[in-house]
Amino acid sequence: MIRIALMNRHYRDFFAEFTGRAVYTAVALRLGRNRDAGTLHRVLLWVFPAYLLSLILVYFAGAMIAFTFLYWGTHAVNSWHQAFLASGSALNTLGFATPATYAGQWLAVPEGALGLGIVVFLFTFIPGYQAVIRSREDRTSWLYTRIGDRPTGVSLLEWCQRAGIAGDMREVWEDWEDWFRMLADTHSVLPMLTLSPSVQTGQSWVLAAAAVLDAAAFAASSSQTKDAEVARICVRTGTRAFVAIADALGRACPNQQEMAPPPRRECYGTARTCLRSAGMPLRSEVSQETQWEEFSALRTQYGEALFFVARRTFASLDGILVETIEH
Repeated sequence: MIRIALMNRHYRDFFAEFTGRAVYTAVALRLGRNRDAGTLHRVLLWVFPAYLLSLILVYFAGAMIAFTFLYWGTHAVNSWHQAFLASGSALNTLGFATPATYAGQWLAVPEGALGLGIVVFLFTFIPGYQAVIRSREDRTSWLYTRIGDRPTGVSLLEWCQRAGIAGDMREVWEDWEDWFRMLADTHSVLPMLTLSPSVQTGQSWVLAAAAVLDAAAFAASSSQTKDAEVARICVRTGTRAFVAIADALGRACPNQQEMAPPPRRECYGTARTCLRSAGMPLRSEVSQETQWEEFSALRTQYGEALFFVARRTFASLDGILVETIEH
């Protein structure tokens, strides 16, 4: 528990990983092929509470079994049944079956402290986890409010043009860079946070991230603005965040079926046409092929990891990394 919650580094704890896989498997079986937005939202709301309560039970069971062996091994009690009751009594701080021997009494003290610590320690982190989810969903709602229920990179850039900030979107990219950095620091350490949905049905932080990364990649490669380097840093930060999250969710060497589809040249051309019609300043048509290659390279950097996270979090792939630009 100390390594998971207090040390500022990634640590793959066996008990936490086992519990997370069990909860994820149960959710996947419950959903089956049903990806209805309402059903998906109702089921995912239970994921993090189920994980946290299950982890407490796993830690309790582990500590109880371990101290049962200690009571038996130190001859503090005369039978396995008494050892089991003594361990349960001390772990729950009830004291109804504390052994009369010195060894049993000395073992009951640290076990009672451990039992109290498991509950208090884990539950004290709930407000922090909820604050992370609220911060993540605040930015997601910001995006959905401005560009609608189908967030795409083109839609975000079109809104920036309508809002009069397309000439210099430095503040937009820096805000989302902070958001990606927050995701990397939290969701890669506790991967089960990725499954916690928004309060609003139909919103997905993964699809919001895809739209922002696509928009930033397009701005960095093709727009004639002052913020190209800031947009490129936003893409770099988002890429690192999703690579870390994908690795924490168990990504290894993906097979061919799990590979993200590459961006399509015709979709890029459609995006340029739409944005030019909206009045957004773009680079010269003469270097369009170079711009396309730069955009494709940027998109490829985060495509695979983002595609994997979308699949693992049951996010709808309609419009993500396939036809996002075309919409």
